Amino acid sequence: MTSYAGYTISAAECCGVRYAIRRYRSMNFSSSCYWTDGYRENSLMPNDHGLRQCKCGIFFLQKDLVQLDQVQESELPSPARVAPSTLPIAIQQASNEKIEAAARLDYWHHLNHQYRNSYRLHREAEEQEARDQWEADNPDTRSLWQKIRKAKRIPEYTISVDRHITFPPFTPSGEQEGNMRRLLELLLASSNRSWYSYEIVELNRELGRFTEASKALEQTNRDEESMLHGLLTKLIKEQQAAPVRYRV
Repeated sequence: MTSYAGYTISAAECCGVRYAIRRYRSMNFSSSCYWTDGYRENSLMPNDHGLRQCKCGIFFLQKDLVQLDQVQESELPSPARVAPSTLPIAIQQASNEKIEAAARLDYWHHLNHQYRNSYRLHREAEEQEARDQWEADNPDTRSLWQKIRKAKRIPEYTISVDRHITFPPFTPSGEQEGNMRRLLELLLASSNRSWYSYEIVELNRELGRFTEASKALEQTNRDEESMLHGLLTKLIKEQQAAPVRYRV
């Protein structure tokens, strides 16, 4: 589970205002489900990429605060997370490429949320159709007495792991494409490029650059047996550009 061990008192480089940052004793990244673009649903840890806005209005990365002290309790505020509606301003006013990349990563997730809603509705409808068909093929033939006494068990519907699933069309807007293209440039040029290996794969895939996505996937230094690696391999082979939900 996620637990805390006091606070780190830090100061913003822009104006010197002080903030209290929770210190983690342990971190739990468990979520109800995951998406190929890195977004986590009902996550026990924040989804954001460390972008914050100072009281003076400047955007910064939380990790760039100047650490001053460690305490058990503090009444100082935490730095404000950036609202989705403010992300375009953060992108425009970013003072360096690291801040711009964090803002664009958050904006990427935000802009994909509309598709996530369509995806959920599509999957729910398809799953209900599969359940209805299964129930039609496996009717309850018990007599009333057998039902009352529960004298005879009937097969129960289960989701087949081998079932064929489909996705609603993924048509990114011009704003989405522009953000993804610029974000991809930033991540490819980043000194921490290896940390964003799967994001680079996914951005290429969502932009329909399947050859580049395949090459980027081959260069990842992470577990090739992981569910995400296998899922991306399959989606690239099928030339499927949509963000996809999965569970681990």
